[in-house]
Amino acid sequence: MMNANAAMDLLLGGLSPTLAELGFAAVRKKAGEAAPEGVALFTGEAGTLRIKLEDDRAALQFCESPPEEVLEGEYRQLSLSLLELESAAERDCKYIAGEFAEALQEKFRPRKKGVPAAAKKGPPKSVSKTAIKNGDAYYDALSFGNSFTGIYPELRPAYRANYERYGEFLPEEFFLDGGNSAVLETIRRNNPSQMKRLFGLFNDVYENGVNEVQSLVAVTILGSLENDQTLLARCADYMSADLAPVVIRVNRYLAAHKEARRRMENPPLYRPKKEKKPGLFQQLMGGGGGGMPGM
Repeated sequence: MMNANAAMDLLLGGLSPTLAELGFAAVRKKAGEAAPEGVALFTGEAGTLRIKLEDDRAALQFCESPPEEVLEGEYRQLSLSLLELESAAERDCKYIAGEFAEALQEKFRPRKKGVPAAAKKGPPKSVSKTAIKNGDAYYDALSFGNSFTGIYPELRPAYRANYERYGEFLPEEFFLDGGNSAVLETIRRNNPSQMKRLFGLFNDVYENGVNEVQSLVAVTILGSLENDQTLLARCADYMSADLAPVVIRVNRYLAAHKEARRRMENPPLYRPKKEKKPGLFQQLMGGGGGGMPGM
């Protein structure tokens, strides 16, 4: 388990070069004033930056006012990442520091006049987690992939490579080529904190995701458990009341219909987007006028 001070030290260690480059310096606390745990302030010509660890989240926030004049409600979110201290590792903090550094460079790095901003490499910005939490947006595949690689930062290069190869994110290929293996290894280890973190994401995106994302969780990822009832049983304790019956139903169907399993594991070659017919998940859930086949 990592405490807030240790996590903050790792974040600041990764961010220090970017903060110095952009002209932000640490705000010194007044004599006799206790430093708040999980909060770091920086000031520069543009305003005040705040890094805050709270409620299993790491937030990078900004306000144009100087630190002595900032009001709590004036901070705006620049970046937000999941960081559960009870299960966090050093690599998680380094990954978040990299995300924060990208957000700072994008907002504050000066550009020469007449020179347009360079196209940013890698996937475009995913849906804001704040917007999802407020009910203003839903998880799409890109946002789900981004959150998933927050749990498995070693898969971040594959996530970016997938997008760069096709010009869009092909989630089925990403999960079948490595994402599913990482999930299965977590389920096999059955570490409670890791399982809680992983299925916390699955439950969240199933509840707040578009149909494609629901299909990714219930079919592409957790639909691979039909041959191992022990692993499926381990998941039951962590799945929400909405997700669990769907996953069980999908696994039963795929176990009984090997051709459906073969098609899922060998998707057709990539082609540019066009109007889609109902997929396996829609069919399983009764979409496309078909109802639940064979159930």
